[in-house]
Amino acid sequence: MKNKLIIIFYLGSIVLNSCTNKIQENSVLDETRYVGEYLDSDNDETNLEIAKCENGNYKVQIGIYRLTSLQDGVGELTSDGIKFTATDAAGNPISGIITVKNQTATVTFTNSTWDYLKSGSSYKYTKFSDNPKIDNE
Repeated sequence: MKNKLIIIFYLGSIVLNSCTNKIQENSVLDETRYVGEYLDSDNDETNLEIAKCENGNYKVQIGIYRLTSLQDGVGELTSDGIKFTATDAAGNPISGIITVKNQTATVTFTNSTWDYLKSGSSYKYTKFSDNPKIDNE
């Protein structure tokens, strides 16, 4: 009897763990968490906008107060967040990932050759609206 209870407990914990992992994965892939306008933490202006395009990708516009703006970002939703590429101020490709926790989006640049925006740099934004004003073609 004791062995049966241990086996049932073990199987139950496996099932519960797999359900919890599935819930976490689904919450990351919930596009409504990402789409919208976000305010820059430095000046309370809209400096991050994410819109879902008809083709399933995302249009991403990022402004970094007193540094730069990236207007041509294209992103794809992954289990890690929205991975995006854009063109930096020097005309070179730049890429990163956007993650969202609660109402805070974090933009982390993962590949940058621009001297003023190093790989690994992160910026935080607070969600202001669920309706981005950028064109989502």
